[in-house]
Amino acid sequence: MGCLGSRIVGGNTEYGRVKSDFYPTPPEATEALLNFLNLPQGTRIWEPACGEGHMVRVFKDYGYTVFGTDIICGVDYLTAPLMECDWIITNPPFVLSQSFIEQSASHNKPFAMLLKSQYWHAKKRLELFNKNQPSQILPLTWRPDFLFGTRGSGSPLMDVMWCVWDGSHGQTVYRPLERPN
Repeated sequence: MGCLGSRIVGGNTEYGRVKSDFYPTPPEATEALLNFLNLPQGTRIWEPACGEGHMVRVFKDYGYTVFGTDIICGVDYLTAPLMECDWIITNPPFVLSQSFIEQSASHNKPFAMLLKSQYWHAKKRLELFNKNQPSQILPLTWRPDFLFGTRGSGSPLMDVMWCVWDGSHGQTVYRPLERPN
């Protein structure tokens, strides 16, 4: 039961973690966020953990100007100066997600992070939530396949959500997002 329990909460011990926490974002996860945000054409987006450019391609397809950087290309988001952008949008390495949120908040730009759905369920993150309360929490109504079918035909096991910080204050809006066609 231990192995199954681990898989249910998103950590599949049968396969182990991918090196460097590299889990490319399937296009439909990014599309769902962009459909919700409905940003104007020409919006400048910085994707600071772009890996192989999966999200960057979607941003470009939507007509946005994109700056994709990644530590594997020599740009460490946590120490890099702010790029000229209107938004910061990324799927951060999970082990660095708190640091990515804090760094993004310090830039005073709207930003969005793709996180595990239970991210805010940890007592250790309550202070982070209170200090940097998201404007919107947008759970996906499907489980994206971050491994693009490389582990067989089974269903993905991890629920995820977009958290958006857009500068609006007040109550956090919770709105599930549908899978784009």
